[in-house]
Amino acid sequence: MIEYYANDSQGNLIPVQAPRQDCWINVERPTHAEIQQLAHQYDFPETYISAILDNRENSRVDGVDPQRPERPLHLLLQFPKYKVSPLGYLTFATFPFSFILTDSAVITVSNQPATFIHDFVMNPDDAAIRIADRQDFILRFGWYIAHSFVHALTLSEQETNRLERELTTATRNEQIYKIMGLQKSLILFDNALKENRPILDQISNADDYFNGPHFHELLAQIMIETDQAQSMTVIQNNTLEQYSNMVSSVVSNNLNEVMKLLTSVTLIMTIPTIVGGIYGMNVALPFAHLAHAFSLVMGFTIIVCIITATILRRHDWF
Repeated sequence: MIEYYANDSQGNLIPVQAPRQDCWINVERPTHAEIQQLAHQYDFPETYISAILDNRENSRVDGVDPQRPERPLHLLLQFPKYKVSPLGYLTFATFPFSFILTDSAVITVSNQPATFIHDFVMNPDDAAIRIADRQDFILRFGWYIAHSFVHALTLSEQETNRLERELTTATRNEQIYKIMGLQKSLILFDNALKENRPILDQISNADDYFNGPHFHELLAQIMIETDQAQSMTVIQNNTLEQYSNMVSSVVSNNLNEVMKLLTSVTLIMTIPTIVGGIYGMNVALPFAHLAHAFSLVMGFTIIVCIITATILRRHDWF
């Protein structure tokens, strides 16, 4: 799928039907024919686009080599995406996202829907961004990628806090599965952020791109968001490691409390069974000739049950 955007006379981003000079081309899940079309039309290698078809593609930058100045700039970064695990729990995965800077257009390519694209288009603060200033456009877009990690980690932190509250009554393995899903997400985040950070350093030192105080300021903002996401990842990962160490103990302890209660109830309910079994025998028994024998037996049974429950409660067994 290919979408085209351009600036109107007020500088707002609007969708257009066909490419034009100074346009933004957003490509999602490209077909082989679309890859060939764009590569031929804008004169860049097909691998600039086909790279994102591999969800495990590493971050990299092409086109900054002074020995090959004819190649357009290609910037590939990782971004996070919310998903539901096979067990139905919150988790995240990371996927590649490409920027291609040509003389007449900015091309963005992804193999997975990226929510930050909608945020970028709809944010009123970015409504006056000029696509003609393509380097500025890419860096502002790149900030949304860095911020998407912070947003994803905020959701992960909320899930961690919810999990902490659930641990007080946890008696099943559900909490362990949730921790596994969150830890897997954090491992992917840590790897993606470590791959993105050197790329930012590399383009900040490029001779032909992103030169000037304005670009350095934008790059600094992206690096700040990236560093913040890395710090949040480390903190949450350490927290979840502590949780994973204690969750088994908590679940075991909660199960012990349940078993203690059930054992105490079983012990108390055994008393009427024993008394009823004894007085159900077809032999001569004390008080059997009295008119209120049943009431006496029941009263004696209730008293013994109350005494047993009191003893168990005093010892914190009930």
